[in-house]
Amino acid sequence: MELTIALVLSILGSVISVSNFVINRKDKAVKDKGEQDKESSNQQLIDYRLGQVEKKLDKILDILDSYEEDTKKIVKEEMEKHILKYHQEG
Repeated sequence: MELTIALVLSILGSVISVSNFVINRKDKAVKDKGEQDKESSNQQLIDYRLGQVEKKLDKILDILDSYEEDTKKIVKEEMEKHILKYHQEG
């Protein structure tokens, strides 16, 4: 009889240990999944914001390029006017 009680207690202890392990692993898996989802959403937000910054930067560069062309054109016209007005021969 004592052998069966010891056997039952051993089996019960083993079942409790295995179930405790499974429950803890499940909790850890759920927690890890939540952290991964949070990191993923943060990465998506960062990617979106960087995309928006890149679009704005492209617009700024286009504006600066057009300003450079306009400035060169104006300088050239003004130089021609100056040469005609002040550097005429004779």
